Amino acid sequence: MLGKYEDLIERASELGIKAYFLKAEDIPVENRIALKCAYGCRGYGKRLSCPPYVMSVDEFRKVIGEYKSALLLVDEHDTSGIQDVLEAWSGLRKDSFHKMYELEQEAFREGFTFAHLLRPGSCNECEACNLEKCVKPEMRRFAPEAVGINIQKAMEEAGLLLEFCRPEKTSCIGILLLE
Repeated sequence: MLGKYEDLIERASELGIKAYFLKAEDIPVENRIALKCAYGCRGYGKRLSCPPYVMSVDEFRKVIGEYKSALLLVDEHDTSGIQDVLEAWSGLRKDSFHKMYELEQEAFREGFTFAHLLRPGSCNECEACNLEKCVKPEMRRFAPEAVGINIQKAMEEAGLLLEFCRPEKTSCIGILLLE
């Protein structure tokens, strides 16, 4: 079943990322997820890769409908020795994004022409986002939640459990759409 995806899964493992195959049609896209961005995230409207600057949930449903497969990417960090995990979160997700971005580029080189990464957390390539025009457009990716993906359900689809509030382990989650 995995065939051509096995090389990408192996490469993810080499990067320290766990990768799980998903059918794109099984990725849950829900309107209520965007509610958490608009009313719960202090970063709302502060980055071009976040709502309200990204495509709507309905627009994304059309896009994901053009994909057949994806890899759910999980990068686990041992944060047991970190005093303030929330303070460390920015660096953790940036590190994870760079590994996942490398995997996206590898997927493209392997013939997945429309490979597209949905990054863990909001973009933090720049200290402060230039809301007029992205200064690093080649790195600009949005988080799965920004377009309505229910990460918790996506992980359940892969047989995983998303655990919240565990200071000793922090997981950065991304999705690599493949076609």
